Amino acid sequence: MYRARSKPYIPRAMGTPQQSDPAVPPGDHRKSPLDRDALLIVDNDSLSRKAHKEAIEAVCPQSLEVIAAGTAEEALGVLYSLRDQNRNIEMVIAKQALSGIPGGRLLEIVNAQFPHVTKILLSDHPSLDEAVYSFNNAGLSKYIALPWEPEDVKFTITALLRQREMKALNDRLLCDLQERNQQLTVAYQSLEAARSDLERSYIQTVQSLAVALEAKDRYTAGHSQRVARFAMLIARGMDLPKAEIDLVGQVALLHDIGKIGMLDTILNKPGNLTAEERDLVKSHPVVGAQILGPVRTFERHVLGIKHHHEMYDGSGYPDGLRGKDIPLAARIVSLADSFDAMTSTRPYRVGLPLEFAMKEMQRMSGKQFCPDVVETFLRILRESSVVDARAVEALAEDAAPPGIKWTPPPPAKPAGAAVAPPGVAVEPARQEAPGPVDGEAKEAAAEKAGGADRAA
Repeated sequence: MYRARSKPYIPRAMGTPQQSDPAVPPGDHRKSPLDRDALLIVDNDSLSRKAHKEAIEAVCPQSLEVIAAGTAEEALGVLYSLRDQNRNIEMVIAKQALSGIPGGRLLEIVNAQFPHVTKILLSDHPSLDEAVYSFNNAGLSKYIALPWEPEDVKFTITALLRQREMKALNDRLLCDLQERNQQLTVAYQSLEAARSDLERSYIQTVQSLAVALEAKDRYTAGHSQRVARFAMLIARGMDLPKAEIDLVGQVALLHDIGKIGMLDTILNKPGNLTAEERDLVKSHPVVGAQILGPVRTFERHVLGIKHHHEMYDGSGYPDGLRGKDIPLAARIVSLADSFDAMTSTRPYRVGLPLEFAMKEMQRMSGKQFCPDVVETFLRILRESSVVDARAVEALAEDAAPPGIKWTPPPPAKPAGAAVAPPGVAVEPARQEAPGPVDGEAKEAAAEKAGGADRAA
């Protein structure tokens, strides 16, 4: 028979009424017998079984019941009964030299049925082969040679219980941490969804403002969409990756967003701009970058928008960047922007013919425009055999990203209006080909025409 303390161990079926334990004083909150954890020792020698049980009980907490069994078969009955009662089994200690099923084989069964239980094998005739086999097949925690001295019993049991306690605590902490991480993940996903919604709303607002900006004047209607088409046509001709082509198109679509707050009287002024008005117009790349800067989606767009009025020779604005220090998207958009401005009709001049625009781009290559970008665009125009700006627009239509709607330019004004490409200005009454404008010459010419910076 196996016994618990001084009373015989009688497994109770689930639901059996629990009698009060006279050994537990009123108000004592220790676990009841059916709630206590269990430690099982299996030894066919009654004297050593009793000695080991008493030594173990001396170091075990009150919440742990020590149960003894004489055979492997009896031990399995106890274990299954404890499992039926939903009681936690902390440890099984078995002697190897049991009658019937040996202790090592018993612990193999325990390992298969109760894998999380701590297992100790006591051996009368210890050997390396037996120890290795038992560790590998029974998942032992300890292999101990008999005799097992009382002091060693106390030390081993205390250490193993402490290890299990720490493991249980770690498991609880890990479980809590995983639960908390899951909660944080859900919260983060909710925040990301909210941020995406907010950012999407912001983007839609900015795009709506850009459309509203162009809708204020029929001469600029569709300008950004056409620039986006031309820019993507150039980017594709330069064999850029698709992601870069899309980026160039988006930068072009939003390049003039900084003009949102400018007065219509300045943007559409047919006469000369004052110095203060020119400075205000020239601030729109920086203003556009400031508008889009707070939005993470536009991180890669900001520099292209800010620098699309830089010139290849360093005479542009706002920072006077030179050559390939200018972002590639800005260099492409600069040419596409200027091409649309040259070939479109504005309040202060009629659009230029395609042939003249091509010659002007070639002449300003290396000065206002990036030579690589100019070479690519001119090659596309020549290979396509286009004859006018409308044909170029049709050619560029296939290069546009989804959402860039085609808007044709306004009809040309009657002959006699001034003619001027972007960055180049002539007097309203003059029709001859203008010369390059850079540095102080640009400022002087701009005062005459008053529309050079507005053209792009």
